[in-house]
Amino acid sequence: MDETQSDQDVVIIGAGPAGSTAATILAQAGRKVVVLEKDHFPRFHIGESLLPATVSIFERLGVHEQIRAAFIRKPGGKWLYGSVEVLGDFDKSDRRSTFKGHPYSYLVERSLFDQILSDRASACGADVRFGCEVIEVVMENGRVCGVKYRDDDGQISQLTANLVLDASGLRALIPAKFGLREITQPQRMGIYAQYSARPTRDDVQTGWFVGQMFYDGWTWLLRLPDDRFSVGMVLAVDRFRQTGLSPTQLLERMVDENELLNHGMTADRQRTSDVCVTGNMGSTSKELAGPGWVAVGDAAYFIDPCYSSGVHLAMKSAEMVADIVLEQPSATKLCPESFDAYQQEMRRHEESVQHMVDAFYIASRNTSVQKMVTSLQGGYLNRRFVTFAGGDFLKNARMIRRVHQLSNLVARWFGNNDDKSPQNSPEYLIEVPTLKVPEQRKKAA
Repeated sequence: MDETQSDQDVVIIGAGPAGSTAATILAQAGRKVVVLEKDHFPRFHIGESLLPATVSIFERLGVHEQIRAAFIRKPGGKWLYGSVEVLGDFDKSDRRSTFKGHPYSYLVERSLFDQILSDRASACGADVRFGCEVIEVVMENGRVCGVKYRDDDGQISQLTANLVLDASGLRALIPAKFGLREITQPQRMGIYAQYSARPTRDDVQTGWFVGQMFYDGWTWLLRLPDDRFSVGMVLAVDRFRQTGLSPTQLLERMVDENELLNHGMTADRQRTSDVCVTGNMGSTSKELAGPGWVAVGDAAYFIDPCYSSGVHLAMKSAEMVADIVLEQPSATKLCPESFDAYQQEMRRHEESVQHMVDAFYIASRNTSVQKMVTSLQGGYLNRRFVTFAGGDFLKNARMIRRVHQLSNLVARWFGNNDDKSPQNSPEYLIEVPTLKVPEQRKKAA
């Protein structure tokens, strides 16, 4: 083992959007920061659809012009509820939104996006080390005081710091070590890949995120540069198991038969990547900070990708933590109570987004709730929803809570199949036969 290195202000685990954001802000202020990233960039990652509330963070980091030049401008998001479109135009937010001056965001290639952020952290003075996997958290008198990591050559080294910031994503290294990580219910999974094709819908062509609801799940289609698409679906793990199909078989059947995916791209489409799977998409940490450590981004919690909240909350949480650190002299070992306000605000974000996600899935299973949601389009309530969907998750949290409560109430009144006619059956709402239990499995059961 190499001689122990010491006297870092902050060691950051992970160079994704959260880790690079914190590293840039801290390094800009002259703090000594080391970032340890187990992968080498560029690397493939999901989460290409960004929110306008994040643009102000791009400006603060000094990366907005690079992002503007590299990626597709996103004017909003659109959900297809059968034949009805539910529109979230970022230009139609309410007067309280933080993004009135920039009502747009971007559809990004995450490999390049993450590279831009990590390069910026390095340019600002952070020591970003790739191919370095944290294998152990170092403790002293009950406090996290550093980490041990292994580099590409198998060499094990140790770093000590006043604070270890966990931005390790769903791995949630420190919360998992302390038994703080929990999988939320029901368990959902994502299946996704990239395709080469040209858009056949005007909204897809002009940069809109488009998703289509099916029974207890949804698909997405969004443009990437160079005639490519991010294509995927989210569904409950149990429903995936019922299909009897592999992830690749299921995604390819969905591309062939789902209305959005089949008709949103040209027929000469070709899959250009492996089919990837993210399981247990909902997870949370019971505590977001402790003696010598704090968790940000997906290491704090991950709710669901249906409102594209992941990257924004990752960068927002990292910004909040970095600002708390900068309030103290560089040699300060912050106590867990220093992050109480951070934890409280992050929990409020988590609750608000969770309410909207739950309401979304209730609507996916209940046509009466769908009718209620689609009837709210236009006017003041829609502007408040757009403010939420643009990343201001706390601005209209009370309204979101009421939508969630009303959705639950309507669902209890009518049940998940409130109308037994064929057009409102689960099979119709999913719009593809692949999620029915195959006949041979029914007989075996």
